[in-house]
Amino acid sequence: MIIRKCDVDANFRYFWMKTVTGVNLDRHCMECLVGKRDNRITPTVRSYQDVELPDEIHYLCGVVYPYNWSKNFHLAFRPCEGKTLTETQNGVTICIEGAEKLPISPEFISPDNPHYNDKSYYTCRNWQFAHWFHKHCQQPAPEPERQ
Repeated sequence: MIIRKCDVDANFRYFWMKTVTGVNLDRHCMECLVGKRDNRITPTVRSYQDVELPDEIHYLCGVVYPYNWSKNFHLAFRPCEGKTLTETQNGVTICIEGAEKLPISPEFISPDNPHYNDKSYYTCRNWQFAHWFHKHCQQPAPEPERQ
């Protein structure tokens, strides 16, 4: 995958991207997504070109200042050979070659989760995606070896 072009025309306090290799549903915001942060993506850079990415699931997030959740940017994506993902939302226009968009929606939140009715959790798009990842990508813990 490669970010062919990403233009940022918004006042983000936080703008970050990380690979997602697991989730922690006891946390919300960035901490619920387990993986390595990509330090090339920062709130001070306004344009990116030809950023090569590992073939893993990624989450790109922008949080505006002053805070207004409806103006934040969220994009989850994974490798998909032959596809090009183009997205424009809330001041970000991005084109990623070899990628497809993944869903972010409260419909994936498990009602069994103890934070299900906690507004700071269920409104968090990172946490919404973490539930999708948990259902579709999370590897179950290995069985303990029997002796």
